[in-house]
Amino acid sequence: MTESTKYWLWLTLAYGPANSRKWNFLSHYNSVAEAYEHVSSGDFRNVLPQDRNSFKLATMEKAEDLISECEKQRINIYSHDDPDFPDRLREIYNPPSVLFALGKLDSIDESVIITAVGTRNPDDYSRAIASKLIGELAHAGVTIASGCASGLDSVSLVSAIKGGGRVYAVMPCGLLYDYPKNSGAMKKAVSAHGAVISEYLPHSGSTALNFRMRNRILSAIGLGTLILQAGSSSGSLSTAAFALSQGKDIFCVPPHNLYDDSYSGVVSLLRDGAIPVFDSRDILNEYYSVYAHRLNYSADVFSQRSESGIFGVNRNQEPTPIRRSRKKTHQATRNEEPAEPIIEPRPAPDLSGLSDGRRRIVEYILSNGIVLFDEIAENVDGIVDLEMTLTELELDGIIRSLSGNRYTV
Repeated sequence: MTESTKYWLWLTLAYGPANSRKWNFLSHYNSVAEAYEHVSSGDFRNVLPQDRNSFKLATMEKAEDLISECEKQRINIYSHDDPDFPDRLREIYNPPSVLFALGKLDSIDESVIITAVGTRNPDDYSRAIASKLIGELAHAGVTIASGCASGLDSVSLVSAIKGGGRVYAVMPCGLLYDYPKNSGAMKKAVSAHGAVISEYLPHSGSTALNFRMRNRILSAIGLGTLILQAGSSSGSLSTAAFALSQGKDIFCVPPHNLYDDSYSGVVSLLRDGAIPVFDSRDILNEYYSVYAHRLNYSADVFSQRSESGIFGVNRNQEPTPIRRSRKKTHQATRNEEPAEPIIEPRPAPDLSGLSDGRRRIVEYILSNGIVLFDEIAENVDGIVDLEMTLTELELDGIIRSLSGNRYTV
């Protein structure tokens, strides 16, 4: 936080967080503090008529009260002129004037960050691919940015944390607003491994426009945007559009069914030139020649061999980048079946501190060993948001997710 933070908060209160008119207004002054001095003395010559009433309501007292509340809630404030404000966000059209963060915005400009987004209702294929792909990227040193919604956003964040990586969740609402419902555990886990970020005032709710404006921040902090599964009307396509306008790479996981409408957005992006992703190497190959010092070369993915030779097999020698090849990569034979994971036994979890709903979920899984999501939904009643509850139980280390949308303890 800088000395001018209160002035940036005043400006944000006057215009609203994502209003681009603030930048035209500010261009008439040498600093945001000078702008405040002029307006507070009654000089409204550079304020449009539709903004004058909100300027009168925005006071320095409100800005200072906001600083005090954020300090109590341990929310960090990064104003546009803060040295720690990411350059990747400063350089976009209509950058945020202020960012609020649970956690710290460390090294965003120097990090290999991939924005991973997708539908809230993924199928088993996309869920399994996202979990493996994001986990490998995180283990290789890639930071993952995503939203905090249920579905592939949550899968991406959880998989990155489990892979030992850093994560950033960008919110379409204030950090103290309960969205998604009962997402406190998720936000706590993300802030412990990165930061939960928002340009909206701490108690602000979410609107449809907020989601779209949030997406420009999501795409901007990443070097590229990965679309995991998206239909033609998916909000993920908004993130891809912002990424494209910002000059970022667009990656897409090819659909398992070309005619499935839930992948129509992905098909469209691939047709327009998005980079197809068959495994994590297709993303890493774009960046490791420039960001070698930011990656973890002991990760398993760097020892994998492929016919196109993207990576070598010697862990003690950094791989040599090559241009993407059009050669066919290795394909498994039709008779190959994926090996069933070996589930190591663990001590029975302590259920004493769990709420009634969470306890019943864990007891059901304990009684049945490995269960499908649909089986839990059918047999455990009264859970408002089952997917988020399962995610929180997984983050707490009480249950484990497996491929095929299955769970065990």
